[in-house]
Amino acid sequence: MTAEIRTSIDGVRLALALAVITCAVATSTAAAALSPPIIREPWTPLPCPAHAVSTVDLEGCLEKGIRRTDRQIDARVAKIFYRLRSSSDRRAFVRGERSWLQYRRSSCSAEASVYHGGSAEPVAFLTCEKRRNARHIADLQDMERILRRG
Repeated sequence: MTAEIRTSIDGVRLALALAVITCAVATSTAAAALSPPIIREPWTPLPCPAHAVSTVDLEGCLEKGIRRTDRQIDARVAKIFYRLRSSSDRRAFVRGERSWLQYRRSSCSAEASVYHGGSAEPVAFLTCEKRRNARHIADLQDMERILRRG
């Protein structure tokens, strides 16, 4: 075998090895990217005093309630995510959850806009988000029940 052919074969082997490594990395990256979504609130939580008096106190207490229900949603979403059998079902579920979160934020912003610029606007927004979370938890409970039957 000539040196040119050997160099050519070595080049092909190297190219194949790099292709295999690239595919493995891409596959593991795609698998890692597919995980249950977690709600991350865009605000820094305010304190919630034992006796809320001011608007800021009310905001802090509403935020505390939202963070608690966010964690409940995250836990249910994770259970549902791992019950889904295929990657395509999981991707669809993740898209749906992200869309729901966008809906929650956008619709509550629209609802609170009646108080635009006033101190009641953030309270109305957070009250709406807390209500939306409660409804979503009920929806996720229903979905969990359905998936357990299957």
